[in-house]
Amino acid sequence: MTPSQQTPQTNQDASPSTAPHSTNEAKAISLLLKDLSPFHFDVRTSVPNVPEEIHRSMQYAVTEGALAGIMAVFIGGVVLTGLALALGANDFIIGVIAAIQAGANLLQMRAFRALERSDNRRTMAVKFAVACRLMWVPICALIFMSVEPFASYRIWIFLVLFALSVGLGVFSGVPWVAWLVDLVPPRVRGRFFAQRNLAAGAVGVVLGIAAGKFIDVWNERALGPPAYAFAVLIAFGMIFGFWAVAIQNKMYDPPFPRPKSPLTFLESLKTPFSDINFRRVFYFRIFYDFSLGMAGTFYGVYMLTQVGLSFTFVSAMVMVSTFTNLLSLKMWGKMLDTYGNKPILYICLIGKFIFAVLWLFTSPITFWLYIIIHLFGIFDAGNGLAVPNLVYKIAPADRRANYITVDGTVVGIAATVAPLIGGSLAVLFSRWSVELGGVHLAHFHFLFLASVGMRALTFYFLRKVHEPESASLAQVINVIEPIRSIDVFEGFQFALRTLVAPARFVIKKLAPKSSEEQQKKIKKPGKEKGRAKRGG
Repeated sequence: MTPSQQTPQTNQDASPSTAPHSTNEAKAISLLLKDLSPFHFDVRTSVPNVPEEIHRSMQYAVTEGALAGIMAVFIGGVVLTGLALALGANDFIIGVIAAIQAGANLLQMRAFRALERSDNRRTMAVKFAVACRLMWVPICALIFMSVEPFASYRIWIFLVLFALSVGLGVFSGVPWVAWLVDLVPPRVRGRFFAQRNLAAGAVGVVLGIAAGKFIDVWNERALGPPAYAFAVLIAFGMIFGFWAVAIQNKMYDPPFPRPKSPLTFLESLKTPFSDINFRRVFYFRIFYDFSLGMAGTFYGVYMLTQVGLSFTFVSAMVMVSTFTNLLSLKMWGKMLDTYGNKPILYICLIGKFIFAVLWLFTSPITFWLYIIIHLFGIFDAGNGLAVPNLVYKIAPADRRANYITVDGTVVGIAATVAPLIGGSLAVLFSRWSVELGGVHLAHFHFLFLASVGMRALTFYFLRKVHEPESASLAQVINVIEPIRSIDVFEGFQFALRTLVAPARFVIKKLAPKSSEEQQKKIKKPGKEKGRAKRGG
């Protein structure tokens, strides 16, 4: 056989082997892109037999989260503040707007009672979501209201309309959260809510910068009265908001677990408090929210006033914290589903404790320390997923909406009161100053020190909370060192180990002691599968 005759046979042999190889590479790339995408979540990779309607609805929920995140950017944040100032708001009014947003959570019990009467979560959630977004139509109209005497009262009319919008949003949010929790299989709740938060946060970061740039360009080029720029952004926000409602309305609403016997308003309020374990969760939540809220509002104020840093630098630090938060969401979601919420909370609370301590050593020249501090946004992501997920898991199925509602009410009170106490303490400490071992403490440092003490107390209350089917803290720490069982980027693995390393001694002191039987069940790092169980 001549060489020319052998060539066709060689080509024929090569093509079948090359094609599958190329196909496999294409599939691998496709799977990688889907895994990296903040808008894709396939529940069937973890729960193979999940019904198609649940799978499709969970994907809808991720999309809805992204659309709601876009709406939040265009009607909140810098847009909301700018709109209020354009309508004549002063510093007091800005504080009132923040109080309205926090205090609206106190309506959650009323919303829960309405849910019990309606017996239809989809209808209630969609109806109040539409009403909430429609309130922004008259708010936009206020921008064009220049006829007296209405022009002089625009800011007060705005406050009334804004309060109505936020209140209607609470009546939509209560059935919506209960709906989502019942829709998502417990095995993937951590990963699902991580994915949804990532979708909302990713678009929020990008469009938040774009919204600020749009306002600057509008003013620089004098495209119209400055307030009109806010009207344009709010209009776009409403479009995405109604789009989110349309997506929401397509989702499957699983059967609503009804309580065996209806309760009065006071009974609904008291029932979660009569649950010993959930009462411990309340104590933990109160101290946790107080420890964050009393100082969290003033870190930026401290950098701008006491330290004298530029707005650009402070904004850059916010971006660093936001990006580390978003990049770690998927990792924390997988760890929550594998090991439970309580051990992850221990790790994240240690990180936030160190975060608060490091602020005591900051000064106008410690630029690298500010960067390191804001890298601790990784632990904000873990806390943000684990805290509500712990509530969802511990609450009984037939009273889950009730428990979530009361928990939201407690959080609303803490979120409203904590900044007020923090502000009062900041005024009290304004003239305080002391030198300790070369470290100069003044004004806000004492507020940060008080926050450190409050954060230390949260560990005591967390230890008393019992979470069924969760790993011990020691087991999770053993896995974190090589972290082979968590599918994350190698660089991010190194970042996590670096941030956890300073807390190793404290973690070992806080770790609950395991029985001999539990110690025998601990598998070697990298081979642990599923969720390790422990008692107590």
